[in-house]
Amino acid sequence: MKPLRVAVLMGGTSSEREISLSTGRQIMAALDREKYLPVSLDAAALVGRQTAPLSSGSCGTPLPESDPAAFGSFVPAALSGSPALIPEDGLRPDVVFIALHGKGGEDGTIQGMLELLGIPYTGSGVLASALAMDKAMAKRLLRAEGIPVPEEILVRRSARPKSADLAARIEGSFGFPAVVKPNAEGSTIGCAIVREPDRLEEALNDALRYDSTALIEEYIGGTEITAGLLGNEEPEALPLIEIVAKSGFYDYEAKYAPGGSAHIIPARISETAAALARDYAIRSHQALGCRGMSRVDMMVRADQPYVLEVNTIPGMTPTSLLPEAAQAAGIPFPALLDRLIAYALAKE
Repeated sequence: MKPLRVAVLMGGTSSEREISLSTGRQIMAALDREKYLPVSLDAAALVGRQTAPLSSGSCGTPLPESDPAAFGSFVPAALSGSPALIPEDGLRPDVVFIALHGKGGEDGTIQGMLELLGIPYTGSGVLASALAMDKAMAKRLLRAEGIPVPEEILVRRSARPKSADLAARIEGSFGFPAVVKPNAEGSTIGCAIVREPDRLEEALNDALRYDSTALIEEYIGGTEITAGLLGNEEPEALPLIEIVAKSGFYDYEAKYAPGGSAHIIPARISETAAALARDYAIRSHQALGCRGMSRVDMMVRADQPYVLEVNTIPGMTPTSLLPEAAQAAGIPFPALLDRLIAYALAKE
């Protein structure tokens, strides 16, 4: 069988660029060269941004297949929206493996471009990606489906209330501590736990640096877990992972620094809580219309899981949770990539 041409789309221009580069390199290194002809492409090239080359930075060593110029003819076609400009022989990828995180990669925009170009791609489609990225909108949908989520207050940069008035509203709704984060960011960038009202303004300032809307959420104390899912309409729930951050908060450093957190499989929760968590994870994936994969982050308090958010493109870095859960289910990383590509091609 002729190897599939796979474009691994990584990098980009979001605040999660470095994480994306790490994810992309892990994928490039693990793709079976007997099955695939992989080439990596920095998504920043699609919008003409000047960025450091793929071979630089702290996320890994250069790979021989890392050649953004190899898809040069694919770029003007993407910008013009004309699939006819992509040659059918040679450079057109059979499938795009999206290894992007954050805005411009996980929010439906790159998915929309690939839909116009008629190129299959891994992960969720335009609507599911956009919904999951907009945390407030995703929570409204999950709440309507009867899935427990933390209470929240939205704060828009353009109509920001006085901190004292907002603190009083929080006290009257769910109280402190509260979680403050950008509404449409990932990797806990701009996220903080506010334990006292006098820290609220600082946390809001930070969150609103990354997005025009901030989300203030009820703090759910308990056991932090995540559920990885594989599949399209009928996803398979992977073993639940318990996350224990060394700092006590699963922030950027805890997620990506080696030794920043401990991952315990299976999660140390009751079977009642575990059954509910698996059910909520599958229903969240289906409610949002996710495809291929997702990772549903939850907190468990007194045997009751609460869904915090749904990630449509989970990280694939050396410390990432989805590959670890797949490995615990007997799915090595190269086989995981095979499955994700197969799910992408099954969309056709």
